[in-house]
This record gives sequence, structure tokens and C-alpha cells, in this order.
Amino acid sequence: MSPVRDDALAFVGHQVHVMRRREVGTLLEWAGELSGRTLLDVAGGDGYWAGQAVRRGARAVCLDLARHKLEFGRRLRGHPGLVEGDALALPFAATTFDVVMSVCAIEHFDDGPAALAEMARVLRPGGDLVMSADALTRATTWPDLFDRHRERYHVKHTYPGEHLAKLLDDAGLDVVRQTYMFRSERAERLYLTLSAKGGRAGWNAAAVLSPAVA
Repeated sequence: MSPVRDDALAFVGHQVHVMRRREVGTLLEWAGELSGRTLLDVAGGDGYWAGQAVRRGARAVCLDLARHKLEFGRRLRGHPGLVEGDALALPFAATTFDVVMSVCAIEHFDDGPAALAEMARVLRPGGDLVMSADALTRATTWPDLFDRHRERYHVKHTYPGEHLAKLLDDAGLDVVRQTYMFRSERAERLYLTLSAKGGRAGWNAAAVLSPAVA
């Protein structure tokens, strides 16, 4: 494939989504000025979002276990550094990065607290962790939809805000800002319905609904 086609595929896969563009846009906004700063994207797949940090002037690295995603990422123009590795044992020295980013990854880990401890370890003093996680605080309202979402996307744990804040505190991190992405109960149900029935095609087809959902 040509670089232009690969970039187009990555754009559709990441940006044309019912909420991901707004979600990561929020995280990058929270990270602030990135010029000259070092950034690690934990479990960042093909490195697309870390590549957006590169465009903002960061020296960015994406880490992921999935070799095929990293191989695709190497074909993207302006990609970050790409490292194969485990979020529970980051292959970096302590206090290496100014910013650590993690986009809806922790819910897939066997041990979320261990991953947070690793993210805190590699942050420099005064550094910033910006992350999102499946909270799905109303999941018990629609158990069938949630079960299908959890099975389809290998969700091992969910992280409501208070629970995540406690884990961050245990890792020695102070919560500066926090928000929920869904605008309403109806929006959260729509998200779970798309997740359960639509898969990737559903996310892309529903991108026009993004302002109503996120």
C-alpha cells in the first residue's frame, strides 16, 4: 500500500468515530503545550494518536504489544517512535517522560493498578498523565448490552471516576481534572448499542452523531 492510502485508512479508523476524536482531543488539550516535551502513549496501537502529539511538537513514543499494529504504524507518515512492550512492565527508565497518555486501554489490562504504577514510575516529577477509561457507570442498567460490549472488546474491568481517582492516588498521582464523555444516559445507551451490534463499521457510520454523544 502507498503511504497516502495507509494514512487515509488510519484517519478513518481513528478520527471517523462516534467519540474517539473528541476523547483524544480532550486528552491532548489537557496535556497542554507539547513542543519539546517527551510523551509516551501506553497501549497506543499503531501510534496514530502519538503521531498527533508529534505534530504538536512532542518527541513521542507509542508502546503496544500488538506487533501487527506497530508494523502498520511504521508505514504512516510522521509516526512516533514505536516500541513493542507490555504496559505492566514498561521498558523505560524511571522519570523518562514529561507526559504519559493512555486512551481507553486500562480496562483491557489484567492489573490496572500495576499499569498505573508503571505510568507513574516513568513520569518525571511534575509530569502529566492524561488518560481515558471505560467507566460505564450505568452498565448495570443494560446488562445484556454491557456483556456484549465486554466480550467483543475484551473489557476486563471498568473504572468509574471515584474508583479511578483512588487508584491514581495510590500511585502517587494527583487528579487535577476529570470529566465524563457521555452527554446523557441516552447517549451512553447509544454507545453501548453501537458497541454490541455495530463494531468498527458502527463506530464509523455513527460519527455524525458525535456532537450528540460526546
